[in-house]
Amino acid sequence: MDDLVVPDGAARPGGPARPGRVVAVVPLRDGSSGKSRLAHVLDPASRSRLIAVLARHVVGTLLASDGVERVVVVTSDPRFTWRALRDVVVDESAAATDAAGTDGLPLLTDDADRLRIVLQPADRPGLDAAVDVGREIAAQDESTEGPVRLLVAHADLPALTPADVAALLAEDAPVVVATDRRGAGTNLLVLDPPASAPSSTGLPSQSGSERQEPRARPGRGHGGEGFRFRFGVGSRAAHVAEAERLGLRAVVVRRPGTAVDLDTVEDWDELPADARAVVGLHVPALRDRDA
Repeated sequence: MDDLVVPDGAARPGGPARPGRVVAVVPLRDGSSGKSRLAHVLDPASRSRLIAVLARHVVGTLLASDGVERVVVVTSDPRFTWRALRDVVVDESAAATDAAGTDGLPLLTDDADRLRIVLQPADRPGLDAAVDVGREIAAQDESTEGPVRLLVAHADLPALTPADVAALLAEDAPVVVATDRRGAGTNLLVLDPPASAPSSTGLPSQSGSERQEPRARPGRGHGGEGFRFRFGVGSRAAHVAEAERLGLRAVVVRRPGTAVDLDTVEDWDELPADARAVVGLHVPALRDRDA
């Protein structure tokens, strides 16, 4: 199995995104418990604003990317998530007009019907479980519309661009890992079928009262077990090993827009100036560090 690392800033040969329906899954915990490593420079309200602006950027970028059919956000706090993503789904100019008394209701954007916000079940906690929930939702309509390619993206990538998304989707490999700037983590992950299918292969029987025995398929491990998410410390190596377990080729990609997340002050210092400017508008305490 190949493990190909593309150096920072290097362009890869190839054309547009490969064919296939793409559903993006974005796990987002809540607006209060994240970014704890920035607690010494940001108060709770500032950290909440930071989580919101980063999530809004990532989801907006995914919706603006060619080839992404829809975005599923899996969260333990749907109310916070809806507030954070309001600008993505509501036409603010129309809302202002409505407030003046023309219609009375704000208008939704063209992207509103491509975004789904889903509550993460309390009995399925954790990042890997959240992504699994998104994968299951992405697969729900496969029977009528065909299998999907899965794109998993963390919600804190302030430099992510549609060009980055297109580059990942154009990679000719069943598993694509976009690593962080240290080369150890996984910031985005692309899975082609059958790896993009939910791990469970038990299917409803015709009566609906029984389950068929799992059936092994290509790209699955023993007993029909599918690709297992391994986010966390060392996830780049863990995801490559998971692809190897299933006999699938993995490509590891490092691009400036996919490599930088925002968890620490050091991450902030590594951000391009334009990304710092956008984030700093909403989080002055970070902006003031550059003064």
